[in-house]
Amino acid sequence: MNKRGLVAGAGLLAVMAIGFGVGVKHWPRPAPAKPAAVVSTIFEGSEITLSGRLQAQKTEQVDAPIAGVLDQWFVDEGQEVYEDQLIGRIRNADLDNAVQQAQSVLDRAEIRNSQLDAQTVNARLEESRTTAEQIRARNDLDRIEKVYQRYKNLMDAGAIARLTFEKTEDDYIAAKAEVEKREVSAKEAQDKLATLQRDSEEAKHAVAEQTAALAKAKDAVAGGDLHSPADGVVLARKVHQGDQVEDSAKGLLTVATELTRLAVSVTPDPAVLARIHAGEHAFAHTDDGEFPGVVKDVRGTEVIVEFSSEKPVTKLGGAAQVRIVF
Repeated sequence: MNKRGLVAGAGLLAVMAIGFGVGVKHWPRPAPAKPAAVVSTIFEGSEITLSGRLQAQKTEQVDAPIAGVLDQWFVDEGQEVYEDQLIGRIRNADLDNAVQQAQSVLDRAEIRNSQLDAQTVNARLEESRTTAEQIRARNDLDRIEKVYQRYKNLMDAGAIARLTFEKTEDDYIAAKAEVEKREVSAKEAQDKLATLQRDSEEAKHAVAEQTAALAKAKDAVAGGDLHSPADGVVLARKVHQGDQVEDSAKGLLTVATELTRLAVSVTPDPAVLARIHAGEHAFAHTDDGEFPGVVKDVRGTEVIVEFSSEKPVTKLGGAAQVRIVF
């Protein structure tokens, strides 16, 4: 090949190389690869053990019987309680004032009753004294009247001196006057005693009424006492000492009852949750052993396993394990 041919060939190769470079520069890039889809793990076993929280199947709440301020709790969370035990108290200022007013009225009524009782005793003594004097004056009059009538007959017959008769007549008149005086005194004493006895009866009736009113006011205050609805364990206290409480406010305190009927709440992974259904067999493990149970309910991501223990369990809220059999 001559020199001119070599030059021509080299030029052709150079042109081809430039064309190839341009072609490579404008070659379309491949689209990025899509990430592989995530495949959920499927549980393949015949059972699974999960950890959860031990709780009671049944709880009862203590609601507010009156409006007021929570004065005091007498029990703490986790404490065992018995039915009707006093566990707290709500105070109401209006009811407390009503008790104070009723007590003041009763105190005044009792003071008046005591005063009337003392006056009645004195009046009864006075009535007895005046009655005795009245009887004595009447007896004296009867005796003097008999002498007077005899002397009067003798005077009419001229068988007695006038001065003797007149002396007897003066005694008779004086005796009659004394009887009239004693009768007035006795009547006044009797009337006074009757009035005091009537007032005393009214005072006693007032005391009885005010005693009943005070008892009613105290009952209203006692209506703020909070009692346990059943035997069990205090789970939670919703309000604190000094908190304002509305009338009929719900769930001031929660008590777990029937402590042999228990449950465990667990929240398994989604893959496992999909395999769990209500009615499946389960076993709950506690410090007292393992007990057969059942999946009672599936609530969203929460699974409730219920079982029964041989003896009451008072320590609730702690960790527990359940074994669910598919």
